[in-house]
Amino acid sequence: MSLLNSLLDLLKKKQTLNENDIPEGVCPNCWGRAEYGGQFYDAVKNNNFDVNSKNPNVGWIQDYADKHLSSIQLKHEDDMLVCQKCKVTYRPS
Repeated sequence: MSLLNSLLDLLKKKQTLNENDIPEGVCPNCWGRAEYGGQFYDAVKNNNFDVNSKNPNVGWIQDYADKHLSSIQLKHEDDMLVCQKCKVTYRPS
């Protein structure tokens, strides 16, 4: 699943935005430590983003993900998921 789709799925599932929610495929350690959750949800709220619209403007989400979140995306190595930034490994669920 791409990072953009993971962020959009999280937004679609949640009625209220919570800083503790973590998108699929993103390092939970880095997401919390760098407070991307708060930054991302503030950006969503400030842009009045509606994930249920038929033609959503997702360009700014893609730009945000590329700029801030691509380095904390989990990568598959052997049978584990590894964060490229903090090098913490996770077992896939």
